[in-house]
Amino acid sequence: METHSIVKEFLEWSHNEGKDVKTIAAYKTVLTQFMVWIKDTEGEVTIDSIKPITVKEYLSYLTHTLNRKKATVNKAIASLKTFFAYLVETGVVEDNPMVRIKIQKVRLADQMGEKGVPKWLTKEEQERYISYVELEKNEWKRIRNLAIIDLMLYAGLRVSEVVDLKVEDVKIDGDIIVTIREGKGGQYATVVLIKKYSRNLKKWLKIRSTHPKGSSPYLFVSERSGKFTARGIQVMLNKYAGLAGMEKITPHRFRHSFCKNLANAGVNIETIRRLARHENIQTTAIYIDPSHEEQMRALEKM
Repeated sequence: METHSIVKEFLEWSHNEGKDVKTIAAYKTVLTQFMVWIKDTEGEVTIDSIKPITVKEYLSYLTHTLNRKKATVNKAIASLKTFFAYLVETGVVEDNPMVRIKIQKVRLADQMGEKGVPKWLTKEEQERYISYVELEKNEWKRIRNLAIIDLMLYAGLRVSEVVDLKVEDVKIDGDIIVTIREGKGGQYATVVLIKKYSRNLKKWLKIRSTHPKGSSPYLFVSERSGKFTARGIQVMLNKYAGLAGMEKITPHRFRHSFCKNLANAGVNIETIRRLARHENIQTTAIYIDPSHEEQMRALEKM
């Protein structure tokens, strides 16, 4: 079978396995670049003839010729590992050239210069932002908006999951049990918004029925629509960010903050992974590793 056909079948398999669209796109990019490099350096070769040394030379090419960051190289390694594991499982190849090739550790020094916008908000920033949402004069909007933020910040929902929630997906039993029928990668899940943070959502369930769009099956509605869109949520977040003098407040920063709050509370990484519904624990590891700001504070304490 031609290499192109094998890659195509692998991508179809990834889709059928429920892999995220972005993950599949990353696989395609990595494999395309890898195959082009092999053809340019070694000519036409078959998949089963690829050896560990060939992969190592390619990774060296990424690092030293293209000057790719370790994070980029690690993504290539992860993609190739998944690809060759699939080929072994389906009998296309007998020997996996990726077995002894490890994900590279990113040294502390490699991260110290990284600046830009942090993925999460500090506790102080969270409280500051919410204080401006609480100043909303329209009670209906205030309760709705606070409930949306609570679900992202205290239950770790993605904005797409918030948008797709229906009233029937929310059950109150002291805590609030939220059913996510189609999360990332089409996954079904149940999450908990604990009683401590459930006040706004409970209020919203009562007040939403007073609005003309209150008969909509969707949990969150807007002034003109029976479904509050992701775009509408971003516009809403931008409004309060402007009032609070804060920049780049996206829905996902609240989910990141959910994970970071757990890490700061001393929760172990596997529990955070499960609560955040991450497929790969490496995704969770960023919340355990100290951020640039935290590293700088540590240096200043010397």
